[in-house]
Amino acid sequence: MRALSTLAIASVLFGFFTLIPWHAARGESENWRTDYAEAISVARAENRMMFVLFQEPEQEALNRYLISDVLGADGPREKLAHYVRVRLPVDSTVRSGGQDVVLLEHEAFAGLDRKPGVAVLDFTNPDADYHGMVVSTLPVRAKEDLSADNLNVLLDLPSATRAERQRMFAARCRALETCHKAGPPLSWLVDYGKAAAKAKRECKMLLVVFDSADGDAQFDCLRDDVLDNAEVRAKLADWVRVRVPIDASIRQDGEEVKLIEQPAFVEMCGQRGMAIVDYAHNDAQYYGKVVSCFPMLGGQPYDVAKMLVILDLPPGTLTQRTLIYAVRIHPERPASTDGELRPELAEEAESHSVYQARIRLQGHHNWDGRFQRIRARLRGGMTATEVCAESWPGEGLLRAAIECVRCWRQSSGHWSAVRSRQSCYGYDMRRGSNGIWYATGIFGHR
Repeated sequence: MRALSTLAIASVLFGFFTLIPWHAARGESENWRTDYAEAISVARAENRMMFVLFQEPEQEALNRYLISDVLGADGPREKLAHYVRVRLPVDSTVRSGGQDVVLLEHEAFAGLDRKPGVAVLDFTNPDADYHGMVVSTLPVRAKEDLSADNLNVLLDLPSATRAERQRMFAARCRALETCHKAGPPLSWLVDYGKAAAKAKRECKMLLVVFDSADGDAQFDCLRDDVLDNAEVRAKLADWVRVRVPIDASIRQDGEEVKLIEQPAFVEMCGQRGMAIVDYAHNDAQYYGKVVSCFPMLGGQPYDVAKMLVILDLPPGTLTQRTLIYAVRIHPERPASTDGELRPELAEEAESHSVYQARIRLQGHHNWDGRFQRIRARLRGGMTATEVCAESWPGEGLLRAAIECVRCWRQSSGHWSAVRSRQSCYGYDMRRGSNGIWYATGIFGHR
């Protein structure tokens, strides 16, 4: 049903219906709307997903649990920030044909059976068959019906039809349950030098976790829960793993120096978090180099889903992998990195990022000439598309990469390329002397 079939769309386009609003409870976040028609209008205008929470006001204990323990948990809260959110009582009505009609009695919400629950409407792609439709419903009658983990799964689902999303949700929830089952714990080294030597000797990737005794709920969750997740452990089983205090020292030129202050770890910004060194690809330019830095950023926790993205990043340089990570964790799950990471396109993206950084100006400079060269390198009758963006001045690499993807989302032309599945791709970014990062994505397609 397209946004409640005729019901919701008519309320937006023609003003036939008026929602009788339920005013927010005291202390409720201003980010939650209470007018269904207004929420649809915003979601439609901004091409965003829309999240609807239907509640029974008298079920105070359940409502408090949902707001604080589920919707307020780090992962869901971060993901929901990208949705248009509306909170309604189960008896919310719309005006139709001069009569009040209960919203939940419409067939689009049949999966909720006129009772509390959540629903998702998809307005992200105007060309999709399911644009404006209810694509997910999940009844919530008791606390056991919805956990923060299950909501994370729901919010991570890609744009698709309701049937496809239902299948994906069920499969991922089953996988999540399996992952939660206890498995053999991983062993962690505590000496960086020995860990690096082991990784080099065995040609393996090295995961470095910088820890400290200071209390930090987000980092404690990463260290104690995310890294202990069964699926994460399975992927890390063939890695060399080391945990070191944030003030750990190594000997260099006969002196004790702090590991995290070494130039290789500059993008850790002196913070706790994770870094990855590549000892697995001994014929690559980045062999033995830091290829990922994931410091703890305020409001950007690393949940299981993000950790799995990190562990699945393709081989590449620090800047390439960071920008690919930023694309892959975007809530709308753009598909441009689902294709093949082609060395030729990675080189072209690097070259243009370096050029933009050198002249300190973002743009598709000399695209006509570069386009012909790129097409010749791609062969097979493929053509090429390019996207560019820049960060705010003074941002670290990870935050700058996330900002560049956010900028692409604001441009329909750029986002069309970033969100579409491409045959092959290359991403990279460089920082100019002005402290601004310049990002480039180049895609090959037929």
